[in-house]
Amino acid sequence: MAYILFDHGKKVGEITDWVVAANEPVYKNVLGKTVLSTPANNECSFVCPKPVNRKKSKLTVIQDGIIEFSLQINTVKGATFVTALIVSKKNL
Repeated sequence: MAYILFDHGKKVGEITDWVVAANEPVYKNVLGKTVLSTPANNECSFVCPKPVNRKKSKLTVIQDGIIEFSLQINTVKGATFVTALIVSKKNL
């Protein structure tokens, strides 16, 4: 599968080490009752082909020209290792 990274609509390059950690719903005890809570956004991590700025970058990833992921950056280490939340996912 090909994952193409875009920053503000401008192609940055292809990422080859895309990893997604899916968050599952969990049961919580709220006021003595067990409640199923909704899962948090899925988190992804990858090495960016070019350095990105955590505060200024607006990243999207397109998988095989079929699915587009909008990302919210959590952390950037060494200017290229990115951990982000998947804010939205849509079919193209």
